[in-house]
Amino acid sequence: AQLSSTDKTFVMTAAKANNYELQAAQMAQDMSTNSAYKNYAQMIATDHTKAGQDLTAAVAAADPSMQLPTDVSATDQPHLDTLKNAGGDFDVKYRAQMISTHIAALKLAQNYVAQPNDNPQIKQFAEALLPVFRKHLMYAKKLPKQ
Repeated sequence: AQLSSTDKTFVMTAAKANNYELQAAQMAQDMSTNSAYKNYAQMIATDHTKAGQDLTAAVAAADPSMQLPTDVSATDQPHLDTLKNAGGDFDVKYRAQMISTHIAALKLAQNYVAQPNDNPQIKQFAEALLPVFRKHLMYAKKLPKQ
């Protein structure tokens, strides 16, 4: 089945958000001095690497001609810039971003899954991510406030 415009929009948005999560996690591992943050970033890196692989596989099965983006969204680029320049406020800013971006990711996946006529491969991918996003959000809220 060809991907609908709804499927494609979800895929592109999810892929760019995933790229952001991976870049932000790498920054957290490099820039945070707090082991709780480093451990959280490692979980994000592991889970979002898998999410990227799963999305690539789902898209390949659904529409082999579709290319996934390697960049981040226009919304997330300023987030990365903020982290890059955060200095001593890195943890505070990273924690806030992990909460807001995972709320957005949950909403994105929930809205997509709730629609009729989703591509079955992409829908399965989105459904599988819901508990992962919930876990990331829960752990982000538990990160120690500096």
